[in-house]
Amino acid sequence: MKSLVLFNNKGGVDKTTLTFNIAHMAGRLGLRTVVLDYDPQCNLSAAFLSEEKLADLWEAESPPGRTVFACIDLVRRGKGEVVSPDLLPVADNLWLLPGHLALSRFEQTLAEEWPKTNATDNERALDVTTALDELSNRAAEIAQADLVLVDVGPSLGALNRSALLACDAVAFPLAPDLFSLQGLRNVGPTLRDWRQDWQTVRERRMRDRPQSTLPPHDFSPIGYIVQQHLARVDRPVTGYARWAERIPEIFHEYVLDENGFSMAGQDFDSDPDCISTIKHFASLVPLAQMARKPIFDLKVADGIGGGQIQSVAKSRKEFAGLVRTLAKRLHVPVPETGLWPVIL
Repeated sequence: MKSLVLFNNKGGVDKTTLTFNIAHMAGRLGLRTVVLDYDPQCNLSAAFLSEEKLADLWEAESPPGRTVFACIDLVRRGKGEVVSPDLLPVADNLWLLPGHLALSRFEQTLAEEWPKTNATDNERALDVTTALDELSNRAAEIAQADLVLVDVGPSLGALNRSALLACDAVAFPLAPDLFSLQGLRNVGPTLRDWRQDWQTVRERRMRDRPQSTLPPHDFSPIGYIVQQHLARVDRPVTGYARWAERIPEIFHEYVLDENGFSMAGQDFDSDPDCISTIKHFASLVPLAQMARKPIFDLKVADGIGGGQIQSVAKSRKEFAGLVRTLAKRLHVPVPETGLWPVIL
């Protein structure tokens, strides 16, 4: 099993929409996939579930285990351990653990306990810091998952730091604009600092208590995904071109810490760290959100017009290619035949 998060400090890059469609396509290709909504805004949960279903899940008398917050609240309050999740099957090969707005209350607890993780006698700090990782592991075990997808908000706060400790890899969704590039400048050094700090905690823990275990995940960067808004990805409009050509340089310098990297005369498609360039499918996204289905499942009954039928077919091909590339980088084998053995 491998775990992946799509992350950027800049909001509005369709991170949640990408995660939703990737999750559905992964299941369609035969990968047993679990989605965990670690974003207190719960946009991903709302993409999967109706308001009525969410209201039912968020009722105070609901049994524990039905949302992320319900699973970790005992740990937050110092009253117990992580509760095993009650995963919702949302499609073939696809399960969801919905989020909850109350998860934002975990942020302060995580911020308070993080500095104490270096103390060898503070089990409380480690239990709190690793609660989301423990929850991820339990969810993966219950579903016998091949892939765990984690959705987080765009902040660089304590909640996201804890969420990333549950992830093997990070992919960065980008648009070729100034704001995405600034997001990389912010998030790259912060992730390196978090990784180094956690490695120090692990090394000290192994030295003082060799039998103990801590999350082995390094939330390593595996590349970036470029979405071009309202334009073809391979032919950016002039206003975006100057930002597009800087993506490889900024990614290598700020995320990979490789100073002096240059791709003079080449575009991001030539960069091996570019996972995929994918069309935005702007006209399809609102219809898919209303139908609560992936864009590649849209039909005429969902409101698509004649010209959009080709876009739906194109999205199916692009997301299938994206998932296969992600799986390859994660070293997760894709079955020879999934629910869609042939993607045209």
